Amino acid sequence: MKLNRRIITTVAMMLAFIQLQAQRPDGRLYHQLPDFPFVIVSDEFVTTPPAISDSLFDAAARGLRFRVNNTDLQPTEPFITLYREQLVPWLKEHDMMLRQVFVKGAASPEGSYRNNVRLSRERTRKLIDFLSAELGQPVDASRPVDAKSITEDYGLLVKLMGQANDADYGRVSQVWQECQGDEACCKRRLRAMDGGRLWQRLKEQYFPTLRQARVILWFARKMHADMKPLDLRHGDVALQLPERLTMEVSMPQQEQPLAYTRRHLIAARTNLVHDLLYVPQFGWAYGGNLQLEYYPLRGHYTMNAGFTFTNHRHWSDYKFFQLRDLQIELRRYFKGGGAFIGPYLGLYAEGTKYGIGFSKTKGWEGEGGGGGISVGYTTALNRKGSLRLELSASIGLFITRYDPYVYGNPIARTEDGLYYYDYYGNSSEFKERNHQFTWFGPTNAGVHITYDIIYRKKKMKNKE
Repeated sequence: MKLNRRIITTVAMMLAFIQLQAQRPDGRLYHQLPDFPFVIVSDEFVTTPPAISDSLFDAAARGLRFRVNNTDLQPTEPFITLYREQLVPWLKEHDMMLRQVFVKGAASPEGSYRNNVRLSRERTRKLIDFLSAELGQPVDASRPVDAKSITEDYGLLVKLMGQANDADYGRVSQVWQECQGDEACCKRRLRAMDGGRLWQRLKEQYFPTLRQARVILWFARKMHADMKPLDLRHGDVALQLPERLTMEVSMPQQEQPLAYTRRHLIAARTNLVHDLLYVPQFGWAYGGNLQLEYYPLRGHYTMNAGFTFTNHRHWSDYKFFQLRDLQIELRRYFKGGGAFIGPYLGLYAEGTKYGIGFSKTKGWEGEGGGGGISVGYTTALNRKGSLRLELSASIGLFITRYDPYVYGNPIARTEDGLYYYDYYGNSSEFKERNHQFTWFGPTNAGVHITYDIIYRKKKMKNKE
């Protein structure tokens, strides 16, 4: 009986000690993942959230950037790839539970203040929804959210300018301090400085970084009787920790490099409309269409070149369909930053050589060319963005010179098994391409499948 009481007393003391350690304010029971500075982990029994000051948040938080006046997620955002392909698999492998979300959503200062309030709130919610959906652990009462919606983040603007040693850092910092957190005051004074030139430079250089929702995540490791030491392994770096995590949180003061990010370089594309072509009066005219698109590292413009080939000859039915078409195109994607996805506008030029026959009396041979405008929309089909679907349409001018063909000798009116030009004049005076046709209107349509055959790796740095 006494032995049982001693055991119970010892266990109770151990539990009390563990509870006391879990609530220690010095934060030594938390660990920051080396390759994911926005993730803090602890053992399951730790119940007190880590203290995240503004300075710690700005140093470690990462998140999603958004386009101007937009709250939609951009599939090619580096944070999405990092979270989906690297962090989430690690968290699931090590049985980590999401404990708390510390998130700030913000808008850049351009636009009306009321609209920026809406943007900052919606961006905060979009980031939370994305995090919980990918991890499969919904954010609810058991996983509280410490959320702040910063309408116009001048505080971060000042810090970014300080990190960049910007020549106007002192002036902007002074304005922010004198306005004492009044965003309307800061906006009014900054827009008036240097006749608006400073505001325009800030808008181009820093505001895109302010349009984001950033996050720090706290995870707890589920405790099991047969647990092994936690291996925080990522890439070529492995850090062995004891069963209990007792490392102190140490937030970096400098930007930490991320893994290399995949970027398009050359993609192969095929137009299913050309591949599975159906021609009235002829039938199915299956062909081959191959396009290659070159993507620079950044910007909006790409170069695209394509070739279409068909070679159908059904002599017994007096039908043939032979086509060679070469097209080059300059595209401008509306979305910049090297993403090359979403809507685009293009200028194209093409050259065509063809031989077409529908019956004994309907056949044409010729060459043509033209150019015009193309529009399209591209969307990713996989997480890496290497496989894409594209819809396109073109309108322009097409001019062709041709000669009609007929089966059999048109002058002798005999069928000798040969095709002749549909010409009844003196053969010595005959010149090829006596006919011309000009068309202005729709010239092409496409449902394309695109895949990156060559890609580059761009070393990105955390700037969120």
